Amino acid sequence: NNNWRRSLTESALHPDCLSPPDDQCNLCGSQFYTRFALMVPGNSWTSKCSYIKQLLPPLEGGEFDTKMHDSVAAFLKYRLWGKLNSALMDDRADYYGLGRSSSLEHWIGSHHAVQPCELHSARITFKDMLSGKVTPAGYDWGMGPRRTALVDEIQGAEDQLGHDTEGQFREYFFLPGNLLKWFYLYGAKGVPASDSWVWKHFPAGDRWKQLVYRHGSNAVREMAKQSANQDSQSPYKNSTSTDMFRDVTEPNSIVPPVVVFYHVTFPLGRKKEAMMAFKTQLDVLALGSYDIRSRSYVHKRPVIVYYTIAGGTKANIDYVKNMCRSKRKQLDCRLLEEFDSVTPSGTTLQNLHRFCSSRPEVRRVSYLTNLLPRRYGGNRTEAFAIPKIRAYTTAVMSNMCLKERGDSCNVCGTEFYSLPFNHFRGNMFTATCEYVKRLREPAEFEEIMEKVAGDALVWKLRKMIGTNLFDFDPELLGLSQYNTLHWIGSHPNLKPCDVAPVKYSWFGGLIAPNDYSSSKSYDFRWALAPRRSSAPLDTPLALARQLEDKVRTDEAKTFQEYWYLAGQIQKWHSIYGTVPREDSWVWKWYPRGKEWLEGWTRSGEEVI
Repeated sequence: NNNWRRSLTESALHPDCLSPPDDQCNLCGSQFYTRFALMVPGNSWTSKCSYIKQLLPPLEGGEFDTKMHDSVAAFLKYRLWGKLNSALMDDRADYYGLGRSSSLEHWIGSHHAVQPCELHSARITFKDMLSGKVTPAGYDWGMGPRRTALVDEIQGAEDQLGHDTEGQFREYFFLPGNLLKWFYLYGAKGVPASDSWVWKHFPAGDRWKQLVYRHGSNAVREMAKQSANQDSQSPYKNSTSTDMFRDVTEPNSIVPPVVVFYHVTFPLGRKKEAMMAFKTQLDVLALGSYDIRSRSYVHKRPVIVYYTIAGGTKANIDYVKNMCRSKRKQLDCRLLEEFDSVTPSGTTLQNLHRFCSSRPEVRRVSYLTNLLPRRYGGNRTEAFAIPKIRAYTTAVMSNMCLKERGDSCNVCGTEFYSLPFNHFRGNMFTATCEYVKRLREPAEFEEIMEKVAGDALVWKLRKMIGTNLFDFDPELLGLSQYNTLHWIGSHPNLKPCDVAPVKYSWFGGLIAPNDYSSSKSYDFRWALAPRRSSAPLDTPLALARQLEDKVRTDEAKTFQEYWYLAGQIQKWHSIYGTVPREDSWVWKWYPRGKEWLEGWTRSGEEVI
């Protein structure tokens, strides 16, 4: 639009922009906006070199682009947890400064030290420039900002936020988004001065000012911590020495012991149910390994149980210890740690990893927990569903999972599923120590998964990937507490097997979910996995067959689908720097596996 270009050019080159009447001004243009970014329309301006030298260079793929990406990724994760929101603008990549032309438009206002001024009077609108109605009579130089409206803002959105002080405090396109950008781009130097115009201009400025001057560039992170729920907290604690298991005493036995790592959780308001689940699992452990031929439990090997207690009262802890003592003829219980809170839900996995790293002679280890993951326990009944917990424990401790399988299987559980991520039902498993040693240390794994999740959210915003099968949420992305569900299946060398039978319905030969509701006799059948439906059928993760068929038969959707190989390859490469071998099951199981493998062989990480 020539009218628009002329107005922008005349403004940037006007004497009042070349030599502003107020020397405080370091950025001048036709108009200055604070949404969707601190910007001059058309990216046409005159600026002081002293200000520009403070900005990161706008090199394509350089530090500015990378840190802008990271700041947006951080916001998208905060939004996923409900800590921040974005009610004012639609979700468009250019509004967040993503993409080459968009990042350049955001660049000039990307430093908190910007002191804007503008040539047009406040009554001159964006539309006036487009229609050629701007004349010198409409010039009224002044320090900015003095306008907020933008043509793309969602109609009525600001009015709705007008009476919502908490919503204003958490609105990305007010202060939180700018603070995130300044902190990611410039670190401690990104903290605005106490007399900066930003504190008065933006809603909730005083509240953010207090946070910033208490916590500096960690203010947004600290805000998220203060409003955090248990799920958004890390499940891991500081690492202990890997030598802690080197000198443990083994039972005097010709056969090697079964080694079990057991995480016992006592959530608030669920302690009685937790104790029942614990008793059920300890009874199974004391009975021995389930033998499919006799349909009974056989106690052939000594059992060492390394256990952690999280969230228990003194009565709960005493109950656990007394139960262990009562079964000392069958079980060698060894307490690892006690925690007042249920938050450290991943510490037992950390200890399992340390054990395998320091005990090369041990071939296999098992992991149990008395609390089912949320997707399998969405209501109060399911979280401690005793029949399912008994079945999962029996399967993991069965002779089929404990048996040496050579190179064919390195992780065994009840039911394995590859969607929406590689996992076993109940998050209970038996694995070879050789495989476990290859996994990232759990706390490191969480840190990398945070980056992986942020990248995925940005890619989704930029429409580079699809999420047709499942929407993103903290659990499916493996964030914080949910990170423990992703760990065991994360390595590209995963060779899963499972023991639950594959049952078919009467209608159309479809796979039917297994029913563990009453029986204590299990018709287990060991086999390599995956061999059943893509995702669990009787949970909120269930996939409609029609939906998956629709995605699988659409070439573009198949390639872009994050829950297929687009996301899997991103995770494998980010966490372990490689992908599965050419003979892995993944290339045959996932749609378009052959093309992805050829692409990786030809282009490496660029294939993503």
